[in-house]
Amino acid sequence: MEVLELKPINNKKITIYLIDKMRINPELNDIDLLKDLININDVSFITVEINNENFREFKNSNLSIIIGALNLEYHLLDIPEYAYGYLFEEINKKEEQIRELLTEYKNMDDKNSLKGLNLKSWIDVLQKEINHDKSILETKTRPQWIVKKILDLVRLHQHEELCVIHFFHERTLAELTKQLRELHIEAIVYELNNFHNIPYIIIKQEGNN
Repeated sequence: MEVLELKPINNKKITIYLIDKMRINPELNDIDLLKDLININDVSFITVEINNENFREFKNSNLSIIIGALNLEYHLLDIPEYAYGYLFEEINKKEEQIRELLTEYKNMDDKNSLKGLNLKSWIDVLQKEINHDKSILETKTRPQWIVKKILDLVRLHQHEELCVIHFFHERTLAELTKQLRELHIEAIVYELNNFHNIPYIIIKQEGNN
């Protein structure tokens, strides 16, 4: 069983181009632009967040069409099923509790009674907790696992300098960049058809370990 542990790779210079997976289109010239990006930077492999999508859904997507035309090694990344299941189990318990409380609340004759008001208040509290837990799962835990899996793939390559393209989902970007910054990795948020792409993070400084 994998453990979520993020350790810097000190013996490699790593550059990651981060591209929003929802903003690409095979009907435009995105394939040619990506081929240029790959050739110029000698990209080693591509990673893709699938975010609970199954493999069939990915194969039918625009992104799959584009990646297929690039003829480069690629990997689909997501939080491990056992980790996702463990985290979502607590959310499911709260959702079941809300369903039971809602049934009781709907069957009450006097919803404005003290008991009714307390019941409604408790339902609202549980719903806020669920929303918070889901947000943490999607915007914190999932991107942390994705960064770990990218690093695991990087470690399999012998090159001292490595360039990777990662297709991200918008909601994971903030945590992705935060984790990459802490791991001393240069990341570039890259927009196709934009000639002013600049490094989003430049971490490695002279004398930095």
